[in-house]
Amino acid sequence: VYAANAKGELFRLDPVTGKQVWRVDSGFAISAGVGVGEGLVLVGGGKGQLAAFAVDGKLLWKTKVSSEVLNVAKIADGIVVVRTADGRLSGLDTTDGKRLWLYENAVPPLIVRSHAGVAIERGTVFAGFAAGKLAAISLGSGIVIWETVVSQPRGNTELERISDITSSPVLNDEQVCAVAFQGRVACYGLAQGDLLWSRDLPSDKGITLSHNYLYITNTSGAVLAVDKSSGSKE
Repeated sequence: VYAANAKGELFRLDPVTGKQVWRVDSGFAISAGVGVGEGLVLVGGGKGQLAAFAVDGKLLWKTKVSSEVLNVAKIADGIVVVRTADGRLSGLDTTDGKRLWLYENAVPPLIVRSHAGVAIERGTVFAGFAAGKLAAISLGSGIVIWETVVSQPRGNTELERISDITSSPVLNDEQVCAVAFQGRVACYGLAQGDLLWSRDLPSDKGITLSHNYLYITNTSGAVLAVDKSSGSKE
């Protein structure tokens, strides 16, 4: 079990007893973590720091990304994917932290501070962004495979027009689903981004997909289950 605190300390704990195996100081205030995979233990900082440690606590590399790291970095196929507060995604080499690609997304004047992460499946990174955008990006190259808008901004003021995707998208072998703050929930075909269904149902907390149902927490505090194939309420 790996854990971190805001002071910059990273811990490894025995999963059976909870006893501390090791503790290291990352050298910066930790704002996101812990990401684990492919022999790496990752933590991010408020000034764009990203540090990779081995499972024995040895520092492997440190790098800087474009801005504050707010979500847990994901690791797949030798690439670290990290999302930053400025709406960018970076693909980094797991061996040395060097940047392989960068995805940039235009950020509207007013956004929700979000800890939303990414989902990775079949060599594709799925991520939601401000202004309701959902993107599928090649893990290996950073090239955009498809982009769509889950919810169009509506209203007369910048506050009313916030429609950010503030939680991680969820997916299975056939579809990827996302929900927008002050907007709607929608599911798309995994390969080409074709809209399968959508319905007005805002959420700022998140969704999860399990078996035949998509579970959503709405802004009124209710938990809803909808059919994953049609969006009909159960």
